[in-house]
Amino acid sequence: MARSRRNKRRSTSKVIDYFSKFAIITIIIIVICTIILLIRNGLQAVEVANQKMKLEKEIEAIFEQPTNQEEVIETEEKAEDTTIEIAVVGDILCGSAMLEDAKTEGENYDFTPMLERIQTVTNDASLTIGTMETNFIQGQAYSGVEKYNAPTNFAETIKQSGVDIVSIAHNHSLDYGVDGLMQTKQTLENVGLATVGTQNFIIQEVQGIKIALIAYTYGFSNEKELSTEEMQNVNMYSAEKAKADIEQAKQNADYIMIIMHWGEVNSTKRNNEQEQIADYLVNLGANAIIGSHPAVPQPMQMKQDVNGEYQFISYSLGNYISSLGYENSNLEIIVKLQIRKQAETGKVILEKVTYTPLYVLDQGKEQDNRYVVLDVKEEAKKYLAGENNISQNTYEKLMESLDKIESIIRSNEQ
Repeated sequence: MARSRRNKRRSTSKVIDYFSKFAIITIIIIVICTIILLIRNGLQAVEVANQKMKLEKEIEAIFEQPTNQEEVIETEEKAEDTTIEIAVVGDILCGSAMLEDAKTEGENYDFTPMLERIQTVTNDASLTIGTMETNFIQGQAYSGVEKYNAPTNFAETIKQSGVDIVSIAHNHSLDYGVDGLMQTKQTLENVGLATVGTQNFIIQEVQGIKIALIAYTYGFSNEKELSTEEMQNVNMYSAEKAKADIEQAKQNADYIMIIMHWGEVNSTKRNNEQEQIADYLVNLGANAIIGSHPAVPQPMQMKQDVNGEYQFISYSLGNYISSLGYENSNLEIIVKLQIRKQAETGKVILEKVTYTPLYVLDQGKEQDNRYVVLDVKEEAKKYLAGENNISQNTYEKLMESLDKIESIIRSNEQ
């Protein structure tokens, strides 16, 4: 009997020893998992903190004029200098998927939801300019590819979003011939959008500052179908024409802005031709050159003119709105130029350039509002503040797009 009790004690001892080892291993595993979780949470907290710092920074400044402090104090006392802010958006397209998304009943369309979340960016500016890369032709089928044609209320939505002036000098300007161009121009002006690109230039006076706007296109998609006389109805770029236009504009304007439709589609890099044209225009007297057509952002830079003064160039802002499927075609920029007219000298200078990164979110065919343009920083900040405005997946896309845009526009590579 004693032997049997000893065996039971040994057996019980082994069981206890097994459970003791199991408990120790379990505790070790729990401790390790807890440490890993704490480290991961700590890293996530650091990452979130870094993202918050990135988003809390002022809207990215590309250029800021060095300022003498005494001059600032004197200016503030006199309060006579005039400062305005000009916003420029990229190409405004109305693609086939956008037409499908906006269609309501019958022949009615509602594009309002696509742009309603960024209206404060454009409405805050003294003047907002874009390139309307579609036509408005009555009696023709609406089209978001090849021969572009959109409903009139698309133009109304663009006006409501804060845009004041649009260039109609682009490769689709003559998709429907000269009659189509004139009909488009009339429709745009009827909804309150001024147009540029069918005349040498226009002068827009904002708070006493005269801004000359000149718009050019590299050519036309249907150029082989057009006569020389037809093409002359739109400003097609040439060195001779640019020289004549800028020299004339200098006599009437304080500041000269060129809207260029140029470059290679879907390329985030400027090419040699763009660089050469930019040099030429700056030396002629252009104060700012804003490009579009590539459908994706391209670099920004300051170029020194023959007088040693720096002028601003953005080779491409991407699109203001589109449903294109190119890589990076959902990345957009609104650039803002702060311009000051000195009271004593009457000289107009570029004081500051900033930009607002945008993202065209495609929410999928099943959604009522498939396409919506988002202010990257504002939407990301709201998300981190706990607002249920976007999903985590969208937030991650926005943060990725912020890095991409920053990398593209500050690149010096061709």
